[in-house]
Amino acid sequence: MTVVALVSARSGAVTVSSLALALAAPKKSVLVELDPAGGSVRAGFLQGYVNASIGLHRLATAVRAGNLGSQFAEHLVSLDSGVGNRMLLPGLTDPAQASAMAGVWEHLVPAWPVLERNGFDVVVDAGRVAIESGELSSTRYPAAVLRRADVVLLAVRQSMVGAVAADPVIRALKRDLAERGTGLDALGLLLVQETKQPAANEIAHHLQVPVLAQFGWDPDTARALAHGPDRRGLTLKSLLLRQARSAWEPITALGARRRAQLHVGGYASVDLGGTGG
Repeated sequence: MTVVALVSARSGAVTVSSLALALAAPKKSVLVELDPAGGSVRAGFLQGYVNASIGLHRLATAVRAGNLGSQFAEHLVSLDSGVGNRMLLPGLTDPAQASAMAGVWEHLVPAWPVLERNGFDVVVDAGRVAIESGELSSTRYPAAVLRRADVVLLAVRQSMVGAVAADPVIRALKRDLAERGTGLDALGLLLVQETKQPAANEIAHHLQVPVLAQFGWDPDTARALAHGPDRRGLTLKSLLLRQARSAWEPITALGARRRAQLHVGGYASVDLGGTGG
């Protein structure tokens, strides 16, 4: 199992990029919406067909009741018309719910083995990074999940404006992953192309972080992922989804290499307080 977490310095391309990765994954996948500002796949890509009776906010209740382990899978919904190879844990329905997540984020990581046993990779949409006094917030942001991810991708618009905006976030992520996570080598860039842009190596050099993936200019597919596909459907032959599929090769390779170096025996061995299930 590979766990890849996507974050951003500004709101924007993270949800579309996360959804593209989940839908184009070579293995079965689960998209986990952990953005404290609220999830958008339920209302966007799924066009409101999933009600608010399931999702991340309900898992907060399960954590406090001590039964997250038995409840986790019940809050997954299908992204592929019931086939079950592409699943979603819908995010918060209201940003006000984020205050109830303090102390809950760290309980999600020990739940990943439920997905690993069923052959799923995990894509985490962690939204815009929350920083307090130069540090990642551990109360109003899922920093605990980033610290145990195999790969953390910072989605950056491929422009110098985007790169400069990412500077403070890069510094906070590097420090947090080095001091509290599994190492700053988990960090990479996902460049999202603008109509005109500098070369990828200019962005990587400015931020001192390697580029792991690049998504090209594909507004039609991006619109379908953000608002739901039209009657023409959504095809894996589209530019964005082809690039998302290709991105899994370096992501999976980095995750495997890091696990081998760290000698981590799977996520079940990570003790972050247990799930109580």
